Amino acid sequence: MKDERLEALIEHDVAELRAAFPQIAEVRSSLESWNEGEARRYSVGLDIRWAGHQTLVSGPARSGMHEAVRAAFDAARERLRAGCAHVGAG
Repeated sequence: MKDERLEALIEHDVAELRAAFPQIAEVRSSLESWNEGEARRYSVGLDIRWAGHQTLVSGPARSGMHEAVRAAFDAARERLRAGCAHVGAG
């Protein structure tokens, strides 16, 4: 099932990430889902690439798809700021 709101959220977060880190050339995302007992869980993985570099981010599990997207992009921003500060350098 196609979720246009989810796609729009991902596109928006990718645009924000690229604005903060202009050297980013490509961002790929994947949504994983599984059951934990009676609860449905979601996690988003991000593959962020720029010249000669790659950062893989696995977002924490959340109970909703949209929350999983937010959590993954928050984790990506933290990782890029902390460990890859040169990505945003001009």
